Amino acid sequence: MYPLLQLFLEITAFRKGPQDVPSVGWLLPFVLLIYVAINVAIVLLNGDFLTALMQVALDFGLMIAFIWPLLFVSDKLARFRQTLTALLGVDAVINFFALPAVLSLNNEATDLGFFAMLLMMLWHWAVTGHILRYALDRPLFFSLGLAFLYLLISSQVMEALFPVPVVAIAPSADL
Repeated sequence: MYPLLQLFLEITAFRKGPQDVPSVGWLLPFVLLIYVAINVAIVLLNGDFLTALMQVALDFGLMIAFIWPLLFVSDKLARFRQTLTALLGVDAVINFFALPAVLSLNNEATDLGFFAMLLMMLWHWAVTGHILRYALDRPLFFSLGLAFLYLLISSQVMEALFPVPVVAIAPSADL
């Protein structure tokens, strides 16, 4: 377990890439289970279990729907398992580190909490671009553009299907 965690930490630190992920049959389902557990825990902070499962399943489906065609068109479909495993693993690592910031924002919206979430989002974007760079054999700038497109599409689809309720503040009777 520790070598696997170390591998994903090294990918998130830009020292390794998806090519370093072993392409063994058990690894993808195992990493998927960890990804689901961490992401469901995060979504459960603001919702119910069924909604959390649906959001995580949709996120996983969007990841596949984005990565598979890119690898297919680039004639690199043989890298699908390693790329998907790398993306799931680094997502789980980054979201694990984001848990304190999410908890902080749920308790009290502070500048520090927003800054921490911004850093986590930028880190996630950069690491996704890093993985796509090696998976597709493309320049980093191009891969960062694809990563941004993926994150944008994913967030827009999630927001459309699972809108965050806006709490209206009632005017004070003292005014």
